[in-house]
This record gives sequence, structure tokens and C-alpha cells, in this order.
Amino acid sequence: MKKILVALLIITFFNSCSDNKKDAIQNSYFDLSTFMNSEIEKLYQHQLSVLKTAIVNGESEQHRYPAINWKREFESFYAADIYKTSLNEKYMVDTLVHSTDSSKTFIIRYVAKEEELKTRVIEVYFDAQKNVTSIKVEMFTKNFVAVLSESLLYYPGKFYRIANQEESRWFGNAEFVIEGQIEKWKPEE
Repeated sequence: MKKILVALLIITFFNSCSDNKKDAIQNSYFDLSTFMNSEIEKLYQHQLSVLKTAIVNGESEQHRYPAINWKREFESFYAADIYKTSLNEKYMVDTLVHSTDSSKTFIIRYVAKEEELKTRVIEVYFDAQKNVTSIKVEMFTKNFVAVLSESLLYYPGKFYRIANQEESRWFGNAEFVIEGQIEKWKPEE
């Protein structure tokens, strides 16, 4: 009986070590989904609206939206998230420091090791107080029908840009851009 108990303790110990190693690897990636959820809470809490510009193949149109479904608006950011167990060790992580006389910026850069990964690059910019100042994402998908490139940019609580470029074998090239200027909603008088 003691041998079984000792064997179970050893197995439990090694399993927990393995899980801790996985958690350490997992936690080395920026959790974009959790960050965006936090941002969405703030946007709703402060009742922020968006002045949205849509640009399709060079032609633009602009509208103000006092109420917006932020979760749906930021779907591309959620799709770009690499904070998943299945993506452990699939990205090279690099930390850069950019200093000027008056400020210091930290950049964490994640670059895909494999071409098959949709999210190719994520750059998260932090100020000296470790607050996220911006996020840049590059995504790429290629299949028999088309090549799709997507660039995302987010400045917390201020601005976002989602740009898509598609090269299709049958339908030609198309470019679609959404830009959102986030602001306090002011009802028109």
C-alpha cells in the first residue's frame, strides 16, 4: 500500500511540474483577448462612441455611432490572439527597449515560427509604467482562391484601425479599411 501511495505522489509531482512548465510557457505570451475584454468594459463604462470611417478600394464614408457592439467591432483582435495552449512555443518572443531623453518605451514582439500560422506578428507597446500604449498585429492567410493580409492597430481608448487586403484569383484585388476614432458621445442639440 505504501508503494502505491509513493508512486501516486511521484506521478502527481511530475504531472504538476509538467503543468507548471506549460503554464510558464503559456503565460509568456500576451493575452490579447483578456486585454480587449478589459478595454471593452472601460469603453462601455465611460459610454464612449466611435466616429467610424470605412474605406473600400479608396472610397471612404464616415458615420458616428453613439452605441456600438464593441465585442463584434474587435472580432479581428480576438481572432489574432496567440494566448492558447495549442500555440505554445510557436512564436519567437523578443523584448525591445526604445529610449529617448524624455521617455522609455518597451516593445514585446511575437513572430510566428511557422508560415501556416494566421497571426504572423504581434507587437505590444508599453510605457515606462507598464501600461499598454498600442498594439499592432499582422495576419496572413493563403489558400487556393485568395491571399488575405490583415493589419490591426489599437491605441487603448482612442483609436483603432483594421485593414484588409485581398488578392483573389477570380475577383481581383480589394482593400477594405475600418478606422475608429473613439470619443465621448455628445448628443446633437
